[in-house]
Amino acid sequence: MKIAVTGAQGCLGKDVVRLCAAAGHSTVQIDRVEAPPNDIPNSEIRTADATDYDAMLEALRGCDALIHLASVPRPGILPEAVTYGNNVQSSFNGFRACGELGIKRICYASSINAIGLVFSHILPVKYAYFPIDEDYPANPTDGYSLAKLGSEMQAKAFANWFPGTKIACLRLHWIIQREQVMEYQKGEECAVENLWGYVEPAAAARACLLAVEQAHQFEGHQIFNIANPRTTSTEDSTALARKYFPDVEIKDGLDGNRGFWTVHKAETLLGWEHGE
Repeated sequence: MKIAVTGAQGCLGKDVVRLCAAAGHSTVQIDRVEAPPNDIPNSEIRTADATDYDAMLEALRGCDALIHLASVPRPGILPEAVTYGNNVQSSFNGFRACGELGIKRICYASSINAIGLVFSHILPVKYAYFPIDEDYPANPTDGYSLAKLGSEMQAKAFANWFPGTKIACLRLHWIIQREQVMEYQKGEECAVENLWGYVEPAAAARACLLAVEQAHQFEGHQIFNIANPRTTSTEDSTALARKYFPDVEIKDGLDGNRGFWTVHKAETLLGWEHGE
């Protein structure tokens, strides 16, 4: 396949482009500013601002799939209203351009924050139940997270709007290497607010590629949790839930140090494994 990757010069984007090339795919690296040449085989570099529809349309021309990573990556970089507007506009443009060009395989980099989590303005976060699955009731209270949820709603609409389109919205956890997250989560507050979770960069990149490679395994728009299926804690997960969130319902699947997010759907439909 010829796979377009927006945000290709970002940390995750670089890993995704390399992985696509290693798997034998050709790639189109898309960024809003002109990127320097690199040594990725069977790849070309195109410049387009994802918030500019016409530019995105031209950048995606001739591609078979899109891995849409371009966004303001977290709150605090730009004013909240700008972050929200940028991220919902860029997702719309990517989905709409794919529809116009007949591109049917799309991966969208959503976030576990789409449900309302660490960036919430209303704290503490009130959870409905653990472990958190893809049907969990979302309640974001910040612009970044609301934009992610809104983009997921766009994906659902575009999958209906353009029949045969497959859009995988990956709810990616904190993308960070284990040794780094273990250092951060020595602090109790950081560990608790992230529910002792993260995803390795290589595992996140694999999920992105599998989302377009395995698009034939699902219909329309689907949400997938992408996180390490094990916590960073040595304590039993049920015990952690009862200690820090005594009023939250605990469902099956939180035994041992199992993660607070279920990833069975990604494992089953995409063949994804965290691995690291």
